[in-house]
Amino acid sequence: MKYQNWMTGLIFLGVLLSPVMASAMAGPPSAGEVSKMTGDVAEARQPDGTSRKLSVGDAVYSGEHISTDKNTSVHIQFTDESRFALGPNTEFVIDKFKYTKGAEEDAFHSRIIKGVFRFVSGLIAHTKGREMTVRARVATIGIRGTQVEGEVTDRQEIDGKTVDASAKIVLLEPEEAGKQTSIVVSNEFGSVVIDKPGYGTEIPDEKSPPSPVRKMQIRTIENVLRALRNSVRQSGTARPRMP
Repeated sequence: MKYQNWMTGLIFLGVLLSPVMASAMAGPPSAGEVSKMTGDVAEARQPDGTSRKLSVGDAVYSGEHISTDKNTSVHIQFTDESRFALGPNTEFVIDKFKYTKGAEEDAFHSRIIKGVFRFVSGLIAHTKGREMTVRARVATIGIRGTQVEGEVTDRQEIDGKTVDASAKIVLLEPEEAGKQTSIVVSNEFGSVVIDKPGYGTEIPDEKSPPSPVRKMQIRTIENVLRALRNSVRQSGTARPRMP
């Protein structure tokens, strides 16, 4: 009888623990997945240094460092419906992504180390009191529900001289016609609010504030973002509307 009771207890304990064990074996939830890709050299590096090659349909996770080579662009669809397009030679870090459909701790913090990018904000940015930011070495972009393109350069050595990091940020037309949209671009030296599509700012180095907001010339935008635009067209995504 004691043996039967002991076995019954073990079985009951196993039933209780099985969901917990299954959850642990499943690993962390994904932040999103690669939805489109041109080229074939994109990598995700985890915080512990392990890396894997990315393909369409692969999951990406909070904490990962995503990089593309000179011939590859990647489009990532996040679970809160945010979308990032990364051009060639771009490095992007998902510093923190947590989305549980309206929970107070929902947040999306990311970082562009270098390269060209476009993003469309999702449900986290559209929810009052939730956080979505995109950082670069020279500034932080605070998101209020919008579509943005930009180029970021990292500090580098060229011919023995240090070239400062810089950034160009442009606000685009929202995907939903008539919807209000804006971003705040800031660093320790100042900040600007951009709320008109086609307008933007530049940060020339690590010791300068964002420039006054101005209408960005189409040729300037085209020069900065040609690589990303080409990748968007090749992958079949509609070209963003520009003023």
